[in-house]
Amino acid sequence: MADAQPAKPAAAAPVAKIDERRKLELQNTLNRISVIAGIFDTRMGSVNCKPFHAIRELMDIYIAGAIRALSTGRDYLDNGIELKDDERASVETLILKIYGDVAKKDAPAEKA
Repeated sequence: MADAQPAKPAAAAPVAKIDERRKLELQNTLNRISVIAGIFDTRMGSVNCKPFHAIRELMDIYIAGAIRALSTGRDYLDNGIELKDDERASVETLILKIYGDVAKKDAPAEKA
């Protein structure tokens, strides 16, 4: 009997390139998203709530991923964005900053 070989992960399905009309729609959406993020940044300046400020950082990560996707001809609305490893780590940190450690809060309290 032959040694069992570990299964290779399936390759991601290729994403079809977008046509020029869709690319223009996506660029316009990205422009609007960027404007909204800028307004959010301006308005939150007077708010003394660090978790709320982390939402803006999440916006920046999303916008960066959308720009990368669009520059390679990918539809970031239909196919999502791909995060770099450092972005993924930042997102996890920002979610904890915004919501706290939910798992820790939901854990039963230790008895003394």
